[in-house]
Amino acid sequence: MRIPCLILFCCCIFGVPVLLSAGEVRYETDVRPLLKAHCFHCHGEDKELAGGLDLRLRRLMLAGGESGPAIVPGQGKESLLIEYVRSGQMPPKKEEQLSADQVALLEAWVAQGAPLAEAEPEQNPVPGELFISSAERGHWAYRPIKKPPVPTGNVSQIGDNPIDAFIARKLTEHGLPFSPEADRVRLIRRATFDLTGLPPTPEETHDFVNDDSPDAYEKLIDRLLASPHYGERWGRHWLDAAGYADSEGYDDKDPIREDAWHYRDYVIRSFNADKPWNRFVLEQLAGDELVGATSANAEALANENPDVLEALTATGFLRMGPDGTGSSPMDPVAARNQVITETIKIISSSLLATTVACAECHHHRFDPVAQEDFYRLRALLAPVYNVENWRLPAARRVGILSAEEKGKVAEIEEQARLLDQSRNEQRQMVVDTILERVLETVPEDQREFARTAYLTAAKDRSEEQRQFVLEQFPMLGLLSPGTLHLFLERFKDGKDLKKSYEELETRAAELRQQKPAPRLIRVVHEVPGQVPDTFVFHRGDHTSPVGEPIAPGGLALFADLRQEVAPVSESPLASTGRRLEYARFLVSGNHPLVARVLVNRFWQHHFGRGLVDTPGDFGTQGSRPTHPELLDWLAADFMEQGWTLKRLHRLIMTSRVYRQSSRRTPEGDAVDIENQLLWRMPVQRREAEAIRDAILYVSGRLNPTMHGPPVPVSANPGGIIEVGGGKLSEDQRELKRTVYIQIRRTTPVAMLQVFDAPQMEPNCERRVVSTVATQSLALLNSDFVQEQARACAQRVKELTGPEGTEGARVERLWQLVYSRAPREAEVSAALDYLQAQTAEFTAQQSKTPAELALASLCQILFSSNEFLYVD
Repeated sequence: MRIPCLILFCCCIFGVPVLLSAGEVRYETDVRPLLKAHCFHCHGEDKELAGGLDLRLRRLMLAGGESGPAIVPGQGKESLLIEYVRSGQMPPKKEEQLSADQVALLEAWVAQGAPLAEAEPEQNPVPGELFISSAERGHWAYRPIKKPPVPTGNVSQIGDNPIDAFIARKLTEHGLPFSPEADRVRLIRRATFDLTGLPPTPEETHDFVNDDSPDAYEKLIDRLLASPHYGERWGRHWLDAAGYADSEGYDDKDPIREDAWHYRDYVIRSFNADKPWNRFVLEQLAGDELVGATSANAEALANENPDVLEALTATGFLRMGPDGTGSSPMDPVAARNQVITETIKIISSSLLATTVACAECHHHRFDPVAQEDFYRLRALLAPVYNVENWRLPAARRVGILSAEEKGKVAEIEEQARLLDQSRNEQRQMVVDTILERVLETVPEDQREFARTAYLTAAKDRSEEQRQFVLEQFPMLGLLSPGTLHLFLERFKDGKDLKKSYEELETRAAELRQQKPAPRLIRVVHEVPGQVPDTFVFHRGDHTSPVGEPIAPGGLALFADLRQEVAPVSESPLASTGRRLEYARFLVSGNHPLVARVLVNRFWQHHFGRGLVDTPGDFGTQGSRPTHPELLDWLAADFMEQGWTLKRLHRLIMTSRVYRQSSRRTPEGDAVDIENQLLWRMPVQRREAEAIRDAILYVSGRLNPTMHGPPVPVSANPGGIIEVGGGKLSEDQRELKRTVYIQIRRTTPVAMLQVFDAPQMEPNCERRVVSTVATQSLALLNSDFVQEQARACAQRVKELTGPEGTEGARVERLWQLVYSRAPREAEVSAALDYLQAQTAEFTAQQSKTPAELALASLCQILFSSNEFLYVD
């Protein structure tokens, strides 16, 4: 009885994970992950076993290596494994050595007799190859998605939304109810910010609050989903995951990506059109292959067919990773390989929530991802990222003209062609004139022979003609439209003739310069016939390829769910079909990750935290889902209903869990202070973009123009990075929504950076939400905020009219900024503030003290928690 007591003591002292009710440490879930992270890379997953010892199976530990058995069940002191890890001899690298609680866990397992929960496989794993255990295959994220039954219970508690049924079951288990529904002002504010990133107008708030129809809230959601601002808001969420940036990154040179914005606009259009997610994924991974485009025909096809253009634009997703190959890197080959690695990081984290790039140098230390898996994914990209025949970023583009532009080009070209024709006729006329003058120097009896010799092509002349032209009259051999300049100076009217046809040439050239320039779009497409082999790199070193060429594919963990990636066409002009085949597998409904990752990402953006709190890592080191059955139900339902995003929004936003109040209670905090059970709606701070957009919107200065090239950023005279350097252009594009502001990896906009706008290295799975003093300083001292506060004050003044009282202005300001009327105490405080500030500005001899006081009040409201947070 002493051993279980000892185990319990170790668990309490060293923080070892809670054991099973039977009191046993589980090898499969407790011990093996520990050994995999710290030991397998030398003792199992390398072809040469260190000390001849393989630790990947219990029987191999018992067999031991050169020094004898690694473990002696029930006898920790006699077990070499325990001795070595306790003494710090193993692992040899200090940073990889086990902590005290990890050592205690191993000791407890050996002391129990090193038990197994299930039988080991009959065959021993091959040294160097990844061995995936049944426990790893059974990890929650790798199991097939099956739609669980919706829990039943108190109808008044769960209603008819399946989401509420799953949430209510957990709440009931912990003795918690849902919170009451939020009031209508909070609901419209929450929903409007959630779906559009902007506040509701006072008129919209009034109409919703006073709408007595039973489907008033559902109509609100539908109206917001139909707004073009929806695509701007939710497209921005995906652009984070895709790593969107308007510069190449890689090093401090960080050259601008002039044409990346077409992909950003594609994403916004796709969200607004409610493009099914499976189609969205197909287009981004293999849009070129989907429409049969290669380097040989992509530009022609894109100019003929808008659908081809859309699919090609989508492949900009594969061009989002940092790419320094166009800026003369120190090691060009290393830079090329880095582009591929960053692209794999973006694909695997955004779509699969798997850290595949950790396997570039060796098998993954924690997850069942082999080094070969990384290179199988790399082989998918090899035909478009051919290291040996590398195409620089500028070469991976297609030029596009609209129908109107094409008509203009054709019109200009026809006019220029007529000028060319006139010039050529004139030049030929000059040649004929000069020919006659040259022939005048030939004896009369030889002129006809000379004419015939001249008019005969050089390759067809007889020997006599050749001798005549070359030796007796070489000028005849030189005369042609291309050599007129050699002859014109010899003739009296030569200069006039030359001037005449040169003017025609100049006019044609100037005319052609008026042609509309094509829009260049960043794409990927394969070069027919170029399919390089892919090799595993030893320790990830691109100079050390090893073994045989590796076939394209995905993770071996899911190999039984699909066939090998194979070409879909044998045509010499077609692509390999590798990416298209893989993309089709991802959205086939059989893949266990894609739908789970997507619905979790959507949940995260609605509630501030996903059902899985690590949206980019569903592996063993990531968080477990708080509501696993709900996650699977949502994923299965999402696929069943056609992968439609707006339906998923409606389902989530019409649930009781979403509509409940965010107010905290002592009873709820006592049970679940972190709100993981979702007994109340979380309060969320707006993202950097939403803060800037809301300030512009409330001030009445937001430029609603959608799409187009990014608005440049630059340093103002004080060295602060601002939109447009703090200056306004004639079209006021600097006041567009923040999604259209240029994203430079090395020069982030100060106002956005302080509110945690991410730097794409290479992408962002979840934004940090910090609370730091510099945020308050930015809101108080930023030229942008001060300017918009003045604009907001002017707007309030105009809305309340010249006879408007200060009380009316305070009322209107609160409605604009907070979507509600001010409370009596707030009115009183605001009026006192305006009076004091007006007196202060008057004392400073300001020309407009009342206006400045109102602007100061606007700025205070912009800096308040109620403005920055949504509840």
